[in-house]
Amino acid sequence: MVNFSTVRSLALSSLLTTALLFPAAAAQAAQEVVITYGFLRHAIPVADLAEFAETGKQSPALGLLVGLSQQSPATLQMALTRTVPVNGLMMQGALQTREGETALTELGQIIHPNVEAERVPALRTALGNSALDGQVSLLEVMQNYPHDRMYVDGIKLMEAVARARPLIESVGDRLETVQSVLGALGF
Repeated sequence: MVNFSTVRSLALSSLLTTALLFPAAAAQAAQEVVITYGFLRHAIPVADLAEFAETGKQSPALGLLVGLSQQSPATLQMALTRTVPVNGLMMQGALQTREGETALTELGQIIHPNVEAERVPALRTALGNSALDGQVSLLEVMQNYPHDRMYVDGIKLMEAVARARPLIESVGDRLETVQSVLGALGF
């Protein structure tokens, strides 16, 4: 028997984790973010996420997911709007390298359009266009995603988070030092 409370919590956790791990205008933008968890799907219009990010007002689709997951709306709002400074030209160049392609392929297993062949190009476009202004946010990436629907595989996302957590925890405060050094070097 499926525990729907757990599934709903995992679905929102998937959205939040995506926001935290992959923070950051295309001609066509995602109209919906579809969170999948096995056979379960929950679609949230990007316009609802944008309004929530700006005003804190929850649409019924977003409110249902937030309420059932028992997560803090403020955490989601912060995750959507949190910006990370980037060098847009360096980001676009990095996404064209072999390593960038590998990273996009891995990320494309978690965040993707409905067409498998479009996974890497869609992410490259969304991330590259989002970085053009020198910063990226999750909401901006969604708004630059070149397909009507952006699918987030909750199961694969949770697996990736579990694999990444030890690395993230081991980096800890050292990340601040690395950022300071890179900043001093002009990156």
